[in-house]
Amino acid sequence: MIAITPKVSIVSAKRLPIGKIHGMYSEESPEELFASLVRRQLADLTAYDNKQVDQIVLGNVTNQGGNLARRCALTAGFGVEKPAYTIDSQCASGLVAIASGVQAIMSGQATMVLAGGVESTSLANQVIDRQTKNVMSRFPMVPNNQLDLDMGIVAENMSQKYHISRKQQDLYAYHSQLKAIKASGQHLETSEIYPYIKNGTIYEQDQCIRKDTTLEKLGQIKPAFKAGGLVTAGNSCPINDGAAAVLLKNFEAGEDVQGYYLGHELVGVKPEEFLLGPIAATRQLLKKQSLSISEIDVVEMNEAFAVQGILCQEALGLRDEQINPLGGALAYGHPYGATGGILIARLLHSLNRIHRPALGIVTLCVAGGMGMSVLIANKHCDSKLEC
Repeated sequence: MIAITPKVSIVSAKRLPIGKIHGMYSEESPEELFASLVRRQLADLTAYDNKQVDQIVLGNVTNQGGNLARRCALTAGFGVEKPAYTIDSQCASGLVAIASGVQAIMSGQATMVLAGGVESTSLANQVIDRQTKNVMSRFPMVPNNQLDLDMGIVAENMSQKYHISRKQQDLYAYHSQLKAIKASGQHLETSEIYPYIKNGTIYEQDQCIRKDTTLEKLGQIKPAFKAGGLVTAGNSCPINDGAAAVLLKNFEAGEDVQGYYLGHELVGVKPEEFLLGPIAATRQLLKKQSLSISEIDVVEMNEAFAVQGILCQEALGLRDEQINPLGGALAYGHPYGATGGILIARLLHSLNRIHRPALGIVTLCVAGGMGMSVLIANKHCDSKLEC
C-alpha cells in the first residue's frame, strides 16, 4: 500500500476507432478526426466546455507543418484566443503532449488543458530529399555520422542478439490478437471509444483486429525487412490513422474524474536498441515513485514489434494478465501521435473496471533511442485513499 498524492486530474480520456492506412479514414483530414472526437467528448461533460480549456497540445508525426494542433483547435470550435501547439517526439508524441499539459497545469500556466494526438498516415504528404530528389520514406533518426537503422532492421537485430525465435514472436502476436478479439467480442473497449459518423455511416470498430488469426497463418507470412528474417507484418504493428484526447485539470479533491496523473519518465537509450526504451523508463519511474512492478495492476505497453514486447515483459517481470489485458498494438495498430492518448484511455477504462484503488503504467519505445512511461491512478485513488 502506498499513499497517493494526485498531481493532476484526468477528467476524460477518449479515442476514435483506429483505422487502417487508406482505410475508413482515407479521406478524413486529421483536423476533422480530432474535431469529431472532441465535440462529442466535451458535449458529454456537462460540467465543462471548451471555454474552460486554456490550451491544446497534440502529438503528431506524419502530418508535418503548419502547427496542426492549432488547425485542429480552430476546427473543433475553440476560440481564437486559445493557444495550441504540436509535438513531434515520434512514437511518444501523444504522451509528451499529455506530459506538457500536466506541466503547464502544475506550473500555474493553465488550469485545464486538452492534450493527446491525431494521426492521418493516409493523408501524409510526401517529402522530397533535397540532395537525392527522391521521395523520403522517413526522416533521419540520428545524426549523419551515426548508424541510422530502419526500425524493422533494429527488430531483426534484437531478435538475433537476444535469441528470440520467429515462433516466439508469432506466438506473442497471436496472444495479442486473441486478447483484442475477446475484448471486442465482450465490448470491453467501447467505453473508451466515440464512434466516427460520416454521411450517416457509423464507424465504431477498430479496423485492424484480425478475428481469423491463427498461428498457422502467422507462420506463413513472409519476412518484411530482410530475406530469411524473423520480423513480419504479422508480428509487427500496422500503420494507422486515429485520434485521442485527454482532458486534464488541476487537482481538486472530491471531483468526478476518470483518474489521476502521478508522474512520468522520459529516458534515452541507444538508438540501435530503442526497443528497450520501456524497460529503462519504467524502471526509473518505479524507482522514483518507490514502487515495485507487483504494485501495478495494469501495464499498457505499445507493441511496436513482438520482439519488443517479449523483451520488455521478461525484463520487467510482467505477468501475461498484467500487460495489455485487452490486447496491444499488434492487434489494434499504432497511429503514432495518437497512440499515447489511446493508451491512456485504454488504461483508465481497464483500471476503472477494478472497483478499488488501482495503479497503472503506460509505456512505449521511441524511434531514435528513447522510452517513456507514465504512472496513472484510477478514479478510486484520491488524497484520502491509498493504493
